[in-house]
Amino acid sequence: MKHLKKTVAIILALILTVSLAACGGSDSGSKKDNKLTIAYQYGMAYAPLQVMKEQKLIEKYYDGVEIEWSVLNSGSAINEGFAGGSIDVGAVGVGPAITGITSGVPYKICSNVSAQPHKVMTNNPNIKSLKDIKDEKIALVNIGSFQHIVLAMAAKEQLGDAHALDTNIVAMSHPDGMSSLLSGSVECQLTTSPYVFKEAAEKGISEVNALESVWPSGNSFIVAVASTSLQKDNPELYDAVVKAFADAIDYLNNNTKEAAEMLCEAENVDAATMEKWLKDKDCVYSTETKGLMDFANFMSENDFLENDGPKDISDLVFDNVKGN
Repeated sequence: MKHLKKTVAIILALILTVSLAACGGSDSGSKKDNKLTIAYQYGMAYAPLQVMKEQKLIEKYYDGVEIEWSVLNSGSAINEGFAGGSIDVGAVGVGPAITGITSGVPYKICSNVSAQPHKVMTNNPNIKSLKDIKDEKIALVNIGSFQHIVLAMAAKEQLGDAHALDTNIVAMSHPDGMSSLLSGSVECQLTTSPYVFKEAAEKGISEVNALESVWPSGNSFIVAVASTSLQKDNPELYDAVVKAFADAIDYLNNNTKEAAEMLCEAENVDAATMEKWLKDKDCVYSTETKGLMDFANFMSENDFLENDGPKDISDLVFDNVKGN
């Protein structure tokens, strides 16, 4: 697993080096001030970005901005986009964000986005805990993803080795992982909302007791990152992005019914179902980070970072970000 981790780090470093050389040493802020590329991923965790897009919240604070929205499969793909100078703002799991920052990707966290329920789901009734997993495959989005790190936290607590289940991992997007779990192609999936809600409703699918004790409800899952050049060279546009995140999160927390009507089509459910999901106690939208340094310290102490881990939260976040 360490060899694979080093390979991923080397690839990321090469992408960063080549991309910066091609751009003359600049990052994504070299583009015109009125253009912004924003990347995020699938699932309810990214609902604030959908609200921002639908309600044109960045445009509200920065007149004339041209925004390109992109949906990618993983945090590593977004890191590659930042390293290549093609992305200005992104939403990623805290794991990829910490990996990116410590690897030299030119961004920092500009806002928290959400916490969401995470569960290990299985189609095997004999799997009740992580100790019951032998050769069974576990689908999750990527090596080094938030889900991978949380699984490692649980493995260290319950099995005595953070990397005990690394060879069981099969990298799949959340939608593909759900399809594979339901078809029986994999025995387990570590996933988040809305997939945990959809899978729980399926006959023969149950939850593995695994994660609650290692990553408490409300701790950060998705954070927003912005290029360092955007923050430095165009602070007005950067501030517009930060304000837009705050507005979108406020809207989700105070207009749940209307938000459900906006978001339900993307998940192919009715508005009432989406509203129920949004009101789940573990579905939390907030601009303040929670548990960020705990996550970073675990990554550093368990060989998930090739470089030194952050010494302080200021190494990870811009000055406007509140939390821990």
